[in-house]
Amino acid sequence: MDVAVRWETALTPADHAALSGLLRAAFPGPEFEPDRSWPASWARKEARIWLADAGGSPVAHLGFERRTVGTAVGDLLVAGVGDVAVAPSHRGSGLGAELMRALDARLRAGPFAADFGFVQCREAVAGFYVRTGWTPVANPTRHLAVADARSIREGLQPTLVRPGRRGLADWPDGLIDLRGLPW
Repeated sequence: MDVAVRWETALTPADHAALSGLLRAAFPGPEFEPDRSWPASWARKEARIWLADAGGSPVAHLGFERRTVGTAVGDLLVAGVGDVAVAPSHRGSGLGAELMRALDARLRAGPFAADFGFVQCREAVAGFYVRTGWTPVANPTRHLAVADARSIREGLQPTLVRPGRRGLADWPDGLIDLRGLPW
């Protein structure tokens, strides 16, 4: 598989169309429109990583946005991960783990580096993240509500982190203020 890493601003219309097709296949429903490769009600990603097959079609994808979040011990730079998807025809083939290895290299150094990777997910998929190197944390979070992008929501849901420039021992306890929409 070829690994592609692109800033969001460098994506071409053809990239958006191909990624939208993958995401619509992975997440059937109204969230992903044919001409855009991010859900309208969530934070738009800063960068994308995807794996492409021999024909150049994306078969696994994740997006992330680096953001300074607030914690009880000060600000942290996290790479909030979302839109993690593997094409239905390729599920169970290890591409999700390969995608996470590609993310690791970018979290630790270079222009995409962050203190930690950060993801929130449904309980049903938390096991995937644990199996691919993420560590569950018990932090409640505060963020803008997806429904209206104005209301504030606080709560506890499956939240996982992975080391970037800092190790897991540096992850703080307490509330994490995402200071915007979730990923």
